[in-house]
Amino acid sequence: MKNIFTFVLLFTALSFYGQDKKVSFLNLVGNNIQVPRGCEATSEYELQACDGTSIRWDYYSADMLKDVFYATITAFTEGKSDDAATEVTFTSFGSQLKGYKFKMGTTFQYFLQGTIKDQPLMMNLGTPKDINTSDDLEGFLGLFFDEAS
Repeated sequence: MKNIFTFVLLFTALSFYGQDKKVSFLNLVGNNIQVPRGCEATSEYELQACDGTSIRWDYYSADMLKDVFYATITAFTEGKSDDAATEVTFTSFGSQLKGYKFKMGTTFQYFLQGTIKDQPLMMNLGTPKDINTSDDLEGFLGLFFDEAS
């Protein structure tokens, strides 16, 4: 009887341990953003499979951000024409994020850098939407960005 109880307890513990914890809120520098219905968050810092759009951000020190951003843009533009990148500016939680937009087939890739609440970060946004103005920030993109130009 003692062995059966131990086995059941062990099995129960293992079944709870093996369950994936579903991420229901994203954390953008302390700003909690609920994961929209029908979307999937792979972590507190990455949203995927949301109407064809994915967004991810990484935190860096100020010095490291410049180096990582430059290396990312350089690697991404390698072998492309000089006019492949378009400069863009987004506002997120009152802070400006500047970067570049690339058209890749039917999708657009945005690489942004800036500081929100004194935290330097780089944001990577992939979407089928060509974002040119704040009017293009419809749906859940309005949860992350206030303005775009």
